[in-house]
Amino acid sequence: MLPITLCTASILGILYVLLSIAVSGERGRSKIGLGTGTEGNVALGDEHNASRLFIAVRRHGHFAEYVPISLILMMLLELGGANRMILIGLGVALVLARVMIVFGLGRAAPNVLRAGGSTIQYLMILVASVYGLVLLAI
Repeated sequence: MLPITLCTASILGILYVLLSIAVSGERGRSKIGLGTGTEGNVALGDEHNASRLFIAVRRHGHFAEYVPISLILMMLLELGGANRMILIGLGVALVLARVMIVFGLGRAAPNVLRAGGSTIQYLMILVASVYGLVLLAI
């Protein structure tokens, strides 16, 4: 049993389902089965003008892009005997980053939630990766 990774994955699993439901709901409201309609790229600073469907798709996609590697790193660290408090900190950082990004995507600039969430996400992956290499070296 990997209790810290399991707890973190469970919380994020619930968030992932909520993001998936949001995309499905926006698809229904927009009457778009595949894709996001005629919308292409949205310029930085104009994200708040994007359609609700486009924002929902990107929230979901962004989650799917970053959470798997984060959880794999946590799981491997936990299997490798990593410090419990460091793992808890990584799990908290991961959940915090994901929630900040969910609420940040689609907001007008300056977007502190999105930028902060992305920074926390990158740092979480970087810290987990470096810590993993250190554990391997010692």
